[in-house]
Amino acid sequence: MNKRITQSVVIGGGSWGTTIALGLINNNKNTILITSSSKNNQNEKFSKLQISERYDEIIPKCDLIIFAVPSHGLRKSVAKISPYISPHTLVLSATKGLENSTNKISTTVISEELINLIPKKQIGVMSGPNLAKEIQENKIALTTIAYPEISNAKIVQNYFSSKIFRPYTSTDLIGVQYGGSLKNIIAIASGFLDQSNYGDNSKSSLLVRGLNEMKILGVSQGAKEETFYGLSGIGDLITTCYSNLSRNYQFGVLISDGFSVNQAKAKIVQTIEGIDTARSAYNLGKKNNLELPIIYSIYKVIHKNSSPEEVISKLMSRTLKEESP
Repeated sequence: MNKRITQSVVIGGGSWGTTIALGLINNNKNTILITSSSKNNQNEKFSKLQISERYDEIIPKCDLIIFAVPSHGLRKSVAKISPYISPHTLVLSATKGLENSTNKISTTVISEELINLIPKKQIGVMSGPNLAKEIQENKIALTTIAYPEISNAKIVQNYFSSKIFRPYTSTDLIGVQYGGSLKNIIAIASGFLDQSNYGDNSKSSLLVRGLNEMKILGVSQGAKEETFYGLSGIGDLITTCYSNLSRNYQFGVLISDGFSVNQAKAKIVQTIEGIDTARSAYNLGKKNNLELPIIYSIYKVIHKNSSPEEVISKLMSRTLKEESP
């Protein structure tokens, strides 16, 4: 297998995929963006992008393929590369969400679509407190890159490392992905609390108890508990729950302002991963008999037309108990 990445491709022309491609180009890496959406080439920043739609020409030449597409479109995107991928290629998911139809994490989706084409040890994930707009503005950010085999994680870590972007490595793919997915659910509640003026006490309580539920669900699926105390867990959670740049946070704000779920989605336009992830988390939690009162409450607001005030009242009237870490 190649130990050096000479050519990469980013699949997905949304804000995150564009940010990844621009960051690599600005760090003198050879990368191409595969997208069907056109970029504003009048903008000097976007004019640096090399854009293509030719999977057959690009994929065979790449040492690293990076997926930055919404979770609902990941399986279809992976299927498009399968006829052209080389056995030595590394694959990296930058998708933060669970596949709603199966409740599976992104690396599982990728490995199913690429079965017998590349080994599972070559499929990894990148996740952390990485707001696209800030990274495009050259503001410092850290992230976690996880692969089953640490040597592959280090190869990709070195490829992404720059003066403003510092990756750390991990082998806990499950924990890194559940952290990056579940924090979107808690961010929706955070936006609602802030806009409804519930105060800082409730906000900090939401983050602490929300993190606990993220950990409970993730560990039930095979994650390591300590991963949730790192960049892809609490780090991403804090950023997403406090930043107006977060779509999930914005969605919670709009719900507080009286918008319906569909109205809020239409106003934001771009994918709000927490909406579908709430359903997947609810299904996984119920299947495994887990106590996840915050996650279940957010699911009911989004998918069962419960009012936020109603679920908050029920949360506060639950049977008193000992705090569990």
